[in-house]
Amino acid sequence: MFFLKTLLKDIKTTFIDFDVIVLLLGAPIFLTLLFGGIYVNPYIEDIPIAVLDEDNSSMSRMIIQQFDENDRFHVKYNVNSKEELHKLIDTKKVYMGLYLPHEFSKNVNTLRSAEVLVIVDGTNMIIGNNAYAAAAGIIQTISAGVQMKLLEAKGVMPQTAQAMAMVFNFNDRTLYDPRLTYMNYLILGFVAVFLQQIMLSGIGISVIKHGADIAVKNTFTRLIAKILSCCCFGLISTFAAVAIVSNVFKVPIRGNLSIALLLCSIFVFAISCPALILAALTKDKLKFAQVSFMLSLPTFVSCGYVWPQEQMPKILVTIIKILWPLINFARPFDELLFKGVSFNTVRTNMLEMVIYTLAWFPVAFWLVKKRFKSKTI
Repeated sequence: MFFLKTLLKDIKTTFIDFDVIVLLLGAPIFLTLLFGGIYVNPYIEDIPIAVLDEDNSSMSRMIIQQFDENDRFHVKYNVNSKEELHKLIDTKKVYMGLYLPHEFSKNVNTLRSAEVLVIVDGTNMIIGNNAYAAAAGIIQTISAGVQMKLLEAKGVMPQTAQAMAMVFNFNDRTLYDPRLTYMNYLILGFVAVFLQQIMLSGIGISVIKHGADIAVKNTFTRLIAKILSCCCFGLISTFAAVAIVSNVFKVPIRGNLSIALLLCSIFVFAISCPALILAALTKDKLKFAQVSFMLSLPTFVSCGYVWPQEQMPKILVTIIKILWPLINFARPFDELLFKGVSFNTVRTNMLEMVIYTLAWFPVAFWLVKKRFKSKTI
């Protein structure tokens, strides 16, 4: 009965606390709309490129036309030298250069070695990868077509020429996200990080405000009530953000929402541990906010979302799992909702977060009780 009274009181206190309630209810929705707006275009299109055509033949002009008509590229400059081509890339006026050398078409028609040089600005990985992949596809398609025509000119039957030019066909089948869009890849991971940040800040600020009362008596019960009250509002806004992702940005949600709710609830208790520890150590809202926001980037980068944890050193992954729970939440949350994986697939992540909570919560409890009882800051 005491726990229920404390929980209801905390829910009411959280609801009328303007700073905390705006953070818990407003931040995930606003940030989801903002980040979703950034990735609303599924592909990078109209990449500005420069062309150096020293061959100036019908074939070289046909290749340039193919690039210009492709949605990914926009032929912005025609230059007269390699130096001019490199200068445009150096000054970021273009991200790719296309070089067709002297006697290119002559070498092609006489079956000599002919080369189209694609120069890509590698400093921007996203644009560079897209430009390279699209350019390789265009050139391979043109190359196969030209080879077929050359074979047909030598009297080879069209079907035989096609078989000789394309020794084998390549088919691909990309599951879950055939378009491989950045929106589908990133947005649910961002929502996971939003939940981390609002719970970290909501619990931390709330404990700093009421720490002296919490530390006096019934500390365990009051901390659990505090976490649950923040959890209620945080989960409402998180699933509102998921609804925005699905209905506004049309990201397919294939997973079981009940399992997602369970995963989120376990994560809330796990992330409450560092929130309580940081609150107890700082005992100041400004210092706490500075530390918690400073941690948002390193925790996201190290959680295995933008770079697979399988590619990280095992010892580093173990250290990250000991120190921070996001590595067991962000990617499983995305795969659960977007890929529709089963409970068994994320069960280990849930178990590791429960172990994390059982290990760190006593430390957080002891620090809150010790630090907020002390008169010295």
